[in-house]
Amino acid sequence: MKKIVSIVILSVVLMHLIGFYVYFVVRQGQIRQEMRESIGLLPSEEFETFILTDEEYLQVRVNDHEVKINGRMYDHSKPKFENGKVILFARHDEAEDNLIGFLTEVVNSSSQDKRPVPSQLFSFFSLTFISQIPLALNTTLETTTHLSFYSTYYLNHSIPVESPPPRAIV
Repeated sequence: MKKIVSIVILSVVLMHLIGFYVYFVVRQGQIRQEMRESIGLLPSEEFETFILTDEEYLQVRVNDHEVKINGRMYDHSKPKFENGKVILFARHDEAEDNLIGFLTEVVNSSSQDKRPVPSQLFSFFSLTFISQIPLALNTTLETTTHLSFYSTYYLNHSIPVESPPPRAIV
């Protein structure tokens, strides 16, 4: 029972710590999927055209469907390679830019937090839950003698064991 409670508490703490990043990854995947679906349905007037060299394309390429140009994320259709140039028909992915900006802001604000740790929290984490001093046990042996008919009777006679030995549980 203690093991199950420990696992549940640890899971809750870990989900609290990494839950934001899990949300970020899931939401980013949803945004990318939505944009890929919408690119095939948009008219050509909705796209911006970029003409890049092969080297520039490799520098700005994020994955097969996205590029990052001037700090902005763009989703594009299949690139056209002509005469050492890459022609991209792309659309600005504002939702992904906002999500990445939000994550960057959260990470930067947490790393710039210079306030000291609250004293109550510091006290809690400095508590000692397991004693480091071994407990001294009284190990002196004292013999007590009970004088009665039964104690002398059983000490002087051997009692046969009339039951079979216990079996091992397999």
